[in-house]
Amino acid sequence: MFDRAQDPELFRSIFDQTQVLRKPLRGIIAGYHVLPYILVGAPEEQSQRSVEIRGKIRVSPKLVLAPGRHGQTYGDLFHEQEVMDQALVARVFSFLYTARHQVTLEHEDLKVIRSDRDPETQIRRALDELLRREIIDTGVILCPRVRFYPVSIDRFITEILEQEFR
Repeated sequence: MFDRAQDPELFRSIFDQTQVLRKPLRGIIAGYHVLPYILVGAPEEQSQRSVEIRGKIRVSPKLVLAPGRHGQTYGDLFHEQEVMDQALVARVFSFLYTARHQVTLEHEDLKVIRSDRDPETQIRRALDELLRREIIDTGVILCPRVRFYPVSIDRFITEILEQEFR
C-alpha cells in the first residue's frame, strides 16, 4: 500500500504552501545561535481549530568541510578548478520534533498548544503578542498541515538562509 506520508509531492506541496509571515530581525551570527519560532496550523480534518507550536531551532557555528588534510581541494576532488571552492561551508540546524500531537508537550525548546481558535486568529494573536512585547528575534509560520510541521520549519530555515546570503 502506498504511504501518503512518504510522498515527496505532498512534502513539496506543504513546503510551497507554508507562509513565513515574520522572520527574525537579526541574522545568524558566527557562533552558536538560536532561532525561536511560533508555528500555527490546523490539525487534520479540524480547520476551525489550531495547534500552535513554539520552539527553538539551534544553529551551529559555521563548519568548514575540507576534503583532506594534504591540501587537496574540492576542485581537485571533482576535477573542477573554476567552479568549486577550496572548502564548503555548512551549518547544522536542529529542532525537537514530536510525531504525537495528541499529547500535551512542553519543553524548554518545544511547546505544543491546542486551541479552539482557527489558525488565522491564532496567528494574529501570536503576532500581536510579539509586537506588544517588542520581541524581534522570533519567526512566525503558518503551516498548511500541522502534522508535517518539520517541512514548514525547513521552509523557515530556507528563507532565513536566503536572507543571510543576499
